[in-house]
Amino acid sequence: MDQEDLTYVRGMLSAEQLQSEITRFWHDLETSPELEAELEVSGFNREELGHIQVPDPISVRVGSSGADPISALLIIAFAPSANRVLKDLWTTVLLPRIRRRWGDDAIGDEGHSQDR
Repeated sequence: MDQEDLTYVRGMLSAEQLQSEITRFWHDLETSPELEAELEVSGFNREELGHIQVPDPISVRVGSSGADPISALLIIAFAPSANRVLKDLWTTVLLPRIRRRWGDDAIGDEGHSQDR
């Protein structure tokens, strides 16, 4: 696991469901004036995000906690070329958006992996 990845305890949503929400965000970015306004309030510029040309700039994969191999962790990985912008986008816009849509238990608290 990359030092820059974020790790969360798995909540109600699977890694695939979270990845789908991330994909939906990128689609909405192209079509939703409300999302554009939300980004501006959070300090993001749509053009800045439009320059990110990576197929999956934010990806989700499953990891284990090490101490308890049954407890799945979700690892949120960011494209290295835009790591800082994407990490800020995840914590200030995307994660709160997912929690508003699916509830606070959609994804667990930020956790730690022994792989760090």
